[in-house]
Amino acid sequence: MNTPQHFLHTAEAFLNVQDTLAAGFYAESAFALHGKHDGNNTDDAVFTSINAFAERLPKPLAHYTQLLKQAKLSALETRLNAHAPFSHFLVGAALIADDESLHIGCNVECSSYGLTICAERTALVSAVAHGKKRFLAVAVAADTDELTPPCGACRQLLYDFAPDALVVLVNPRGAEKRFTMKELLPEAFTAAFL
Repeated sequence: MNTPQHFLHTAEAFLNVQDTLAAGFYAESAFALHGKHDGNNTDDAVFTSINAFAERLPKPLAHYTQLLKQAKLSALETRLNAHAPFSHFLVGAALIADDESLHIGCNVECSSYGLTICAERTALVSAVAHGKKRFLAVAVAADTDELTPPCGACRQLLYDFAPDALVVLVNPRGAEKRFTMKELLPEAFTAAFL
C-alpha cells in the first residue's frame, strides 16, 4: 500500500483541493519510498511520473525534504522534555502548519492517569493557540524499536485538523515509516456526521 504510486495518486488528488505546497510532502515521500532504480521498466515509469509531478510543485523537492528533516529532528529533541515519571515512555511530536511553521509537543503524564496528554495533542493544542489550524505533516518520535504511531485519540484529533497530512514515525536509531492520516484512520468520523 505504501508505494510511490499510492503517494503520487494521493498528491495529485490533494492538489485539486488544497494548497499545492502540501503536495510536495507526498512527492518527497514517493521519492524516499522509491529509492534507487533497478532498471525495472515499471519502476522507471513510476520514477518518471513522480519526477514530472515534482516539476509542477511550487518549490523544489529539497525544500520539502528539509522541512520534514527539521520536523523529525524537532520531534526527537522534544521527546527529551517529556514528563513521564510513571511510564518512562518519552514521545515527541512536531507539526508542520500550512504556512511551514513548526509546532512541537511532548507527552505529559499525570498522577491521575486519565489526565495524561500525548505529544501529538500537545503539539496540536500549542499550534492552535498560535492561530494555526491547517497542517501538512506531523513527525512522531519515540525510543521504541517498533515505531510508535499516534494513539486513537490523537488520530481523531489530528484527522479533524489535518485529514490529508503526511505522518512520519521515527526513532533515535534512524528507523522511519510514513503514512497518510487516511491510512492511519480509515473511515474516520468527521464533522460531516454532525
